[in-house]
Parts: sequence; structure tokens; C-alpha cells
Amino acid sequence: MRPDNPVTSTPTGYALFDANNVLVGSNPEIFGSQRLDRGEMQPMDAIAAIAEALSCLKSFDGRPIEPGNAFAESAAARWMQIDDAPVEAETLDGRWKLLTAHPRPDGGIALVSVDITDMKRAQIAHLENAEIFRCITDSHPLPVWVVDAGSGQILYESLDASNLLGRKWTSNEPQFLTDHFVNTGEFDEIRSLANNSDIVRDHEIQLRNASGSTVWCSTNCRRGVYGGRRSLIIGVLDITERKQREDLFGFLIKHHPLPVWMNDASSGELIYQSNAAERLLGWSKKAQRETVRLGDYFVDPEKHREINRELMQKGVVENCEVLLKRPDGQEFWATGNLRIVEFQGRRVVLAGIADVTKQKKRDGEVAAAREMLADAVESLSEGFALYDEDHRLVMCNSLYRELNHPVRDLVKPGVEWAELLRESAKRGVYRNAVGREDEWLDERIQGRIEFHSHFEVPLSDGKWHSVSIHPTDLGGFVVTRADISERKKAEAAERDATALLQKVLDACPSPIHMTTIEGETLYRNPATRDLYADRPRITDHYVDPDYSAILERTLIEKGRIDDFRIQQYDTENKAFWASISARLIDFQGRQVIVSNTTNITDMIAAQQETRKANERLIDAIESLAEGFALYDRNDCLVLANSRYRQMHAISADVLVPGVNWFEFLRVTAERNQFPVPRDKIDDWLAERARDRREFRQQEFRHTDGGWFFVSNCPTREGGFVVTRVDITERKRAEEAAKEADEMVRKVLEACPVNIQMTRAHDGKLLYRSPATVELLGNVTSAIDYYVDPSARMRYVERLLAMGLVDDFETQLKRKDGGTCWCSISSRLIDYHGEKVIVSHAYDLTDRIEMQQELERQRETLHQNEKMSALGGLLAGVAHELNNPLSVVLGLSSLLKETATDAKVVERADKMSKAAERCARIVKTFLAMARQQPTRTSNVAIDDIISEAVDVASYSIRSSDIGLSVHLEPGLPPIWADPDQLAQVLINLLVNAEQALHGWEGRRTITVSTRLHPTTGNIVVSVADTGPGISKEILPRIFEPFFTTKEIGAGTGIGLSFCHRIVQSHGGTIEVE
Repeated sequence: MRPDNPVTSTPTGYALFDANNVLVGSNPEIFGSQRLDRGEMQPMDAIAAIAEALSCLKSFDGRPIEPGNAFAESAAARWMQIDDAPVEAETLDGRWKLLTAHPRPDGGIALVSVDITDMKRAQIAHLENAEIFRCITDSHPLPVWVVDAGSGQILYESLDASNLLGRKWTSNEPQFLTDHFVNTGEFDEIRSLANNSDIVRDHEIQLRNASGSTVWCSTNCRRGVYGGRRSLIIGVLDITERKQREDLFGFLIKHHPLPVWMNDASSGELIYQSNAAERLLGWSKKAQRETVRLGDYFVDPEKHREINRELMQKGVVENCEVLLKRPDGQEFWATGNLRIVEFQGRRVVLAGIADVTKQKKRDGEVAAAREMLADAVESLSEGFALYDEDHRLVMCNSLYRELNHPVRDLVKPGVEWAELLRESAKRGVYRNAVGREDEWLDERIQGRIEFHSHFEVPLSDGKWHSVSIHPTDLGGFVVTRADISERKKAEAAERDATALLQKVLDACPSPIHMTTIEGETLYRNPATRDLYADRPRITDHYVDPDYSAILERTLIEKGRIDDFRIQQYDTENKAFWASISARLIDFQGRQVIVSNTTNITDMIAAQQETRKANERLIDAIESLAEGFALYDRNDCLVLANSRYRQMHAISADVLVPGVNWFEFLRVTAERNQFPVPRDKIDDWLAERARDRREFRQQEFRHTDGGWFFVSNCPTREGGFVVTRVDITERKRAEEAAKEADEMVRKVLEACPVNIQMTRAHDGKLLYRSPATVELLGNVTSAIDYYVDPSARMRYVERLLAMGLVDDFETQLKRKDGGTCWCSISSRLIDYHGEKVIVSHAYDLTDRIEMQQELERQRETLHQNEKMSALGGLLAGVAHELNNPLSVVLGLSSLLKETATDAKVVERADKMSKAAERCARIVKTFLAMARQQPTRTSNVAIDDIISEAVDVASYSIRSSDIGLSVHLEPGLPPIWADPDQLAQVLINLLVNAEQALHGWEGRRTITVSTRLHPTTGNIVVSVADTGPGISKEILPRIFEPFFTTKEIGAGTGIGLSFCHRIVQSHGGTIEVE
């Protein structure tokens, strides 16, 4: 038998079991399906029914429950325990059920399933809100406590709350808020109010701080859960000063000379009157118990009815001026304010008036003066308003009305200052008053007028006004207003720029440090901490602490330091070389040092390696093709090679060791070696003094038109090296590019740190320093810097993945259109919700050039060593040849003198000439070993070619090789050693002949001469039609002992001799 079930369709599910645990009634909600409703329900036991109910629920991991028999039996036993607490479960469709068991009168049991989805969701939301509330209270500017609702123990206390109570709070030691209540019963009262309402607002209490002082607080409180404990969240506002002002205000009202009274708005019953009101209106003591009919005191009853209507309609009447009469008939003028307010549950009229009879008399006298004053006020550049001692507007200029445009209709003489403020707040003029107009107005008028100078006020339309209030001798005050919106915009822009600069400095990979003269650290960016760690004193950074004082003294004397090099300790206490640049600036009234540090250890090591290489080259200085001179630290000449003396031939007589560099330059200028006017020699020498102090490479023109490339390089001992290269011919070709080269030089001379800030996703430039613009140009996107845009993609991908990139080397486009290798270090920051890159690009050009120069010098040294070895070999060979040649010469001379046969004499003469030629060749070997000509004179190149062809022609023609000579007529003579140049041509002709041996094609050797059209040099060409020289061996063709011939067929010194001879004559030899 199943009972009728009138609640089958209710959201509460149920299942009824008899004493034998057999299901006798249920509705679909208990099972979550419709297949077991009343029409289809079949008898089943509790285990089967509960298994059916469990099938629509989720397990703890969110999966559907698949109950077996054992699980269903266990669940049925737990569910049917009447004394157990209800169980919450989540259904497959995301709803929540509360499962309970209840006894039935017939001995059975009722299982109930209640839908608590809304309550559960609200509970989850409440827990989330509680966590949010905890985060808010941690940063809330007002004192906040979270206390146990039962004991009053403090579970959380904000910093402002600790400051209010004058002591520190820690969670380790139990502290109770009730210990600070002046009246401990107030905590019980707050707790009771919180239990009866959702939130308690503005409940006033007294707290006692650690010093024993009493603090009045306005309290807001609501219930909550914190750490699983029922709690009260209490926030307070210190109203001690307000309470004191309220007490003072009540005292002032009672004893104030202005009449004040309060009466019931409906009945007119007098509730309160001040002593001044009783004296002014003449009300007797009996009037305090009777209804006061104010209309009887008006001279004009209609005026009374008009004021009463306005009061009932608006609730307030201000600055109304009326003619009244006392009970004795005496008339007087009065001005008053009336307001309807709520007081103790009823509507009352709060009124105050003032006797203005005397003032009315004075008004006429003041009117004339006021008109004169109005004209002067109208011409002011600021808004101007004069208020009297009653705070009513006396006069104002048109600019004041314009600045109060939203309430311009009220800005007229007689309007009360407070009423103008009130209406301005209602009309939304002041930004800080929107939504809290009454509170804002109370803050302004509670203490009446507060006098300010240039008080800045934000308006709702985004503008800013500067308001000044000044007292007058008559008890009133003057208000001036000025529109400062543009100035505020500029200040906001400056604040944004300051914030941007702060982010740039914090993210800058270059260490930046700001300290006082005394060593106090004011600021250091993260890169500084990464470099130095947290050392307490500046002197701890230095390997030699004395250098800290030297740097400080130099900075005080000069105001700046650039590239001050010193050894310091890094974060691992390892010494490194640092380059420090610093400026001395004024900050907040005191002198501070702003410095930047660069780790130049690698650069110093490279410089040391370069100096070692230079020391190894000292022995080869004299053989250099360029002029070379070394000066000591006193600017006195130590040594100079012959090439340097030749370049200063006009002043060579004073170029002796020990001569001062500046004295020598003055002599050269006075002897007109340089095109310097005599009256400008001192200025020219001052410019050369800068050459002395730093590394420079410059080009100079001599008066005779010659151009020289001059390098000034400091030495370790404090002196400097000067090298000079004759670039006259090259300058003729480069004259057109001189202006561009000068611009590049100036750009390369500037090397301050450059910083830029770009948006990560599109490369838009947000900020860049002047040095960045100087280096990379003025573009709108950082992508335009890159020679290879894919390089930036790789760089940005690495930066987005790691957050930072150090020493990313790539090619960038320079401002002048060229490219350069740069090392980029950057950091990824978040700025205004966007991923932004702060980067520093270091130009690697100087480092690469230094490495290339080092390799060139090493190669030059290697070649010089090989040539020295060749010179030694030649000297030995020449010595060995001289002995037999002297015998041949002697015997051939003897034979010519003693022979009688003419043919014998002729043969002896040929032998003698051949021996003399061999002797000259030996001398050529010795000259090549000394790297300079031996016997020079003006000779014709045609004669030298003819002599060489005579020697080599027989062998060439005997090899069946054609020989063709083409000489350009009219070539000028040259200054040279004819024997050495003849030897060069013979070697070239012999090499050409040997190259054609075995050649199947046309075999011809051609010798030709011509005058170069640009340089004016004589060009001699020796060409053959043979196989030529491969590109692989072309760079080594003039290398001593290098040969492609078989062993025994060649020594590899012929072309190297030719190269040395031509070079010693100041010429060049090339192979194609």
C-alpha cells in the first residue's frame, strides 16, 4: 500500500521506507529521473533505492558513481543513520543536494534530498569574496581588524590599525581587541548589532591606545569567516577631531551671538532657542511653552507666507532679508537662514537670523565704493569674489562667474558661500563631491571658512582650478580662482615621464648608481645589485679603496668624469676592470653623484695583448713603409725612423732625440710645412694638444699639397706613438667622399650609453636616448634597425621565452645608412599592460677592428721574420760569390793587358763586363737584405728594359718563344738603381719563359710601358700567353721560398726579391 503523495512535484526529493526497509513512496527528485515516479514505482528495498539515487551523483573526482552491492549497502547504512549530520553531494548536472534521514511514526524511515544549489553557490562565492576581502584589507588605507566573534581575539590587523593603537601586532601572540575598548560592553553591542543585521555602519566607539590616550572611532562591522572561525570584520575611522569639533560646535551654538532657534515644522512648537534669539526677538520664557507664531513678527505678513511656502517646497530658505518687529513694536531689519531637518523622528525648522539694521544703513555708504572696486576687480586676470562677514557674496568679476559656469545663475551678490558650494556639489561641478554631496559639503563648512593659498580643486569636466581664500580686516574673505588645467596636464605628463624613466632605469642592463657625497646610496638599479651585490659602503667596491676618494675629488673639481678606469670587486668578490662615468648634480637641495659602470675586463685584456704585439714589432720599426715616431711621457722624442724624417724634411734638422713635440710642431708651422696662418699657430697647437691626450687618427695636408694619415696612440708609459702614411694619391681619389667620412668620424667619436624602449609585438619605439638616435637614426620602429629582420624575430622569441637577453650579436643599420655589428642586451617588462623591451646596443665595431689589426700585425711580423731570414741568406750568398768574382775580375783584367790577340782581348773584356754585372747583382742581394736602394740616379726606363731584354732575349728566342716590346715614347726619367730594376725585369722575363715551357698554345712574351693617367706613375707590364696563376696560390706569390716548381728547379726567392726591390723604390708590383 502506497500513501497519496501531494508533494511529488516539489523540488525536495523523498523516499519513504516501512519498518522492513521496503520502499513505499517516493518522488522523482530523490532519484534524479522520471522512470520511478508514482505510476511506475515498483517495490524495492532500501539498498536498491539508494543505489538508484547514488547513480545521479558525482564522486570526489567528478566522475559518475557506479555503486556495487557492497558500496550501496555501506551508503544505505550511512544515509539511514538518523543521528548523523546531513551530507552534501553534487549531481551530474552540477546541482547540489542535502541528504538527510528522518524517522516515521510507523517505525520506518524517510530519506530526504533537498536542492541547496543556490545556497551552495552563494557559499562558494562567499568564500571567494572572503579571500578578496582579505587582500583588500591588507592594502586598505583605514584601520581594519578581523577578530574572533566569540572571544574578540585579533586574527588579522592592518598596518594602519597597529599605528592607531600605537603598538605592533603579530599572529604569534594572542591579542584581544576588547583590551583596547574604553567600555568593553561596546564590543558585545557591536557583536549583537552584527548578528541582527548584514552590516553595522557608523557606530561610534571609544578605543584606548598603548599610550593611554582615548580615540573616538566611527565603526563599520559585518560578520564573516576567517581561517574557519566565525569572525567580525571591523573597520574604523578616527573621528576624534570631529567629536571635539561637534562638542565645540554645540557650545558655540548655545553661546554664539547670532540668534538660533528650532521649532516643530507642523505645530510650530518651540524646541530650542539660543540666548541671542531671546534677546533679539524679545521672546519671553512663557513663549518656550507656547507655540510661537512667527507671522506676528513680520511687518509684511505676505513676506512671511512667501518664505513659508518656499521653506515647505525647498526645505531650506537662505539669506532671506525681512523687516521684523518686536513685541514692543520696534522694527528692525534681519537676514536669516531656515532649514527643515529631521530631529529625533520629527521634522523641525532650524533657523538663524542676524540683525542687519546697521548694515542696511551702511549699504548705501558702501555702494559708491563698491562700484569703484568692481571696475578694478573686473580687470584682474583671476576670478575674484569678495564675501562679507556673513559669508555672503558682495561682489565678483565676470571671470569668477565664468569659472563657476555651472552655477553662474546663482553667482550674484547676496548668495551665501555655503549655498554656492552646496548647489555646485548638487550639479556635479566638483569631482570629489560626486555621490557624496552632503558629506563633502559638511567637510567644507563644518569648521566654517578655512583659509587656503592656491588650493587645487579637480572639476568633474576634467579641468583644475587653483583657489585661494584670504581673510579681510572686516571679518569677510576674498576668493580668487584661476584655471590651471594646462599646468596640471603638464604636471601629469611630467609624472608619466618620470614613471617611464623609472621603469627604463630599473630595466636598464647597464648598472646605474646614485649616492650622496658622504657615500649614502639613494638609488641603484637591479643591474647594479647584480654586479656589486649588497655591499654596505661604496669603498667596499674598490680593490684599492683610495681610488674612491680620488674619484670623488676629481668629480667635485670638474663636475663630471668619463671613462674612469679602476679595478673593483663583483658579486663573487672577483676583481674586474670597470669604466666609470659619473656626473655631480643637485638633487633635493644637496649634491649627489650619478654614475654608470661598464665591465671592460675583456677590452683591457685585448689592449694588453695589443701592447705585447707592439713590443715585438719595435725591432721592425725602421723597416716600416710609414713614418714612425715615439715620444715619452714628457712629450720628448725618443726615436723616429728615416721615413718619418723624410716626411718632415723641411724641419729634419730639429727632429733629434729629446726635442719637445710641441716645440717641433711650432717649428714646422713657422717654416710653413702646414698651411697654418702665423696668427693662428697658438690655436693650432692647442688643437694638437688634444691629439696628445687621447688616441686620434687624422689626415693632415702639407703646404706643398701632400696628404698624410697621422695616428696618435698613447703608450703604457704615458707617452705616445705617431705614425704617418703618405696618402696623397689616395686622397685624390677620396676627395669626393671627404665630407661623408668626416661625418662618420664625428659619430664614432661619441660613445655614451644608448638606451631604447620598444613594444615587443610590433617594434614600435616608445623611448630612445639621444645616443640611440645618433647611432641608429630616427625611425619609428625597431624593426627598421635590422639588416636581417629574421634576426629580430629570433631575438624577440628568445626574449619572450626567457625574459632577458644578454650579448645578442647582430647587424644593425646605422643612422648614416651603413651597418654595424652590435651586441644587444635587453630586459622584458610589463608597461601599461603591454610587453615592452628595454634594450642597450653596444657597437662592436672598435672591438672587431682591434682584432683585425692584431691579426694584421701578427701577419706583418711573420712576414718580416721570413724576410729577415731571407736577408741573412742573401748576405751569406753574396759573401761567398764575392770571392770567386774577384778572381775572375782580376784574371780577366790581367788577360786584357797581356794578350796580343785582338779576339782574346775582346773575349777578356766580355768576361770582365760579365763579372762586373755579377758583382752588381751581388750588391743587389745585399741591398735587398738591407731593404733599401744602394746606387740611385735619374735613369730612363727604356734603357733598363733594353738592357734586361738583351740579357734574356737569347734564351727566350732559343726556346722558340716570341718576344714583343712596346715602349711609350716620351716617358720621364725615374730615380732608381738601374741594376736592381734590370734584375727585376730579368727575373720576370725568365719566369715568363719558364711558364711557357711545354705550353701547346700561342707562346709570346710582351713587355710594354705607359704613363698612368691618374697618378702619373710609370707602369711596366710583363705579360705572357701561358696558363697563368691559379687563385689559390695568388695570395702567396710574393712569399719568400714559396714556389710551384719541382724540387731543384726553383728556390722561391725570385719574386720575393722583385717585390722587395720594387717596394724599396717606393713602387708597387702586382700580379694578375
